[in-house]
Amino acid sequence: MKVAEKAKERQRGNNQLSLEGELYACIATLDMLSSSYENGLIDAITYQKQLEWHIKQIINVRSKLESKGFDLKKFLEENGILEKYPYASSRLRLAASDGVTVRSEDEIPMEALRVSPSALASRTADVISNLITLIDSLQLTDYARIDIIVPLLDELALQLEKFPGLEGENYWVYKEVVDWRNRLKDLPPDLVLDQEDAKKMEYDAYRWYRDFKQRLKDLSL
Repeated sequence: MKVAEKAKERQRGNNQLSLEGELYACIATLDMLSSSYENGLIDAITYQKQLEWHIKQIINVRSKLESKGFDLKKFLEENGILEKYPYASSRLRLAASDGVTVRSEDEIPMEALRVSPSALASRTADVISNLITLIDSLQLTDYARIDIIVPLLDELALQLEKFPGLEGENYWVYKEVVDWRNRLKDLPPDLVLDQEDAKKMEYDAYRWYRDFKQRLKDLSL
């Protein structure tokens, strides 16, 4: 019996090491992807698709690890993630991942409880990748074009409207996203936003990102 228990324990340890290796590899790849985008080596559409896939992978792997008592802060420090992979760290905001506020189940909206954890992880990754791509595009002048920004806002509005546990069309972030979209949608597709508007939207996008992340913490998702 003891031999079987030791074998199971060893297998759990091996599984965790494998997941940690996968997490490290995903972060390293995301860093290379983000660096390539900032240096103009890949286009915005390719970047967005790849970014979304890697963020989903990272969220899924982290979720599996945390079910095993994984300590993200310790992992980041021991592997020097923030120093080695600054581009990925910036995208994922890894340094600000602590301080989750857990609410009791009866305080969490029912629509959030009806969605499976894997589905929530996927939807979360979709929103976060769109917000990060939007911020990146606004920071890089050549990519702050209407034909890039408006589709991102369209998709973001739909994602926020349907996201479980939020307030749908009454969510203030959703309202601001739609307001920006309506202001820009009839402009020429190849028009590049002027610097003042790009800075204003970038500031708003950071606010949207922070509030969405806090909502996830409040929902304990």
